[in-house]
Amino acid sequence: MKENEKIFEKFFSQIKFDDSPDPNHRDKLEQELLASLAKQQAGRQIKVWRTIMKNRIAKLAAAAAIILIAVLGITLLNKSTTPAWAIGDTAEAIDQFNAIYISGTIAKGDLAEEDTVFTEDKRIPFEVWAQANEERTQSGNLRFETSGHVTVVNDMTTYTYDANTNTVHIQPDNQFIISPWFTGDFLIKLEQMSEDLDLLYGKDAASGRERVFVTLTYPPMSRSYWIEIDLETKLPVRGKQWHNPHRKGTPAFDLERIIYFEDLPDDLFELEISEDATIIEKQRD
Repeated sequence: MKENEKIFEKFFSQIKFDDSPDPNHRDKLEQELLASLAKQQAGRQIKVWRTIMKNRIAKLAAAAAIILIAVLGITLLNKSTTPAWAIGDTAEAIDQFNAIYISGTIAKGDLAEEDTVFTEDKRIPFEVWAQANEERTQSGNLRFETSGHVTVVNDMTTYTYDANTNTVHIQPDNQFIISPWFTGDFLIKLEQMSEDLDLLYGKDAASGRERVFVTLTYPPMSRSYWIEIDLETKLPVRGKQWHNPHRKGTPAFDLERIIYFEDLPDDLFELEISEDATIIEKQRD
């Protein structure tokens, strides 16, 4: 049971955080990603100081859906006049995609500790792009960014760039993962293991799109969840996880934006570093 609850914890627990992502670098990445989607093919070459990984042929399938960012304003709907939602609908929708982009904040503290209430003053912004492995059991290639740090997993090798020290650490194997991968089967198992599932139908105030807001708890691990699902696409567009069963305090994970893709471009998982960066490589045991 405990492995199923560590969807982000192993991924985030090994990273040393600073304040917030570099906005200039973030905007650059997002603009390049959207440009690739518009062209429906990989044709863009990123100009870098130096690439320390092999450059595979970029391939990009069209994004099947881009979900608008959710806002907190909600207009409640009459359940009898809204489309019925079942968790199986969302499970089926999620399984159409092999890649994901998430931005939001996480709590700064011991994420493995149970029954914890985090405070608002310890929030860390982050962005992550992840591709499922072939078995769809966990992430394969991955890119994670927060202030002063970029971590890239490419072909089972992990590269971490620390801008503060201008140092690149290279480690064998996949050191940062999303596990298990967020499949429909995982979502159904989460519901089965949980208690007090409740639904609230409403509208996103910014877009007018109909939503269902799902809350549930999993007492054995002292976890509680809030998930916002778009009723048209059936896909989660926002999510929160607390490390206590009462949704008390600031969420340990606050996923403010979720975008789904069939695939992501290979060059997104290349690391750009300066010519004078120090490279520290750990050899495989």
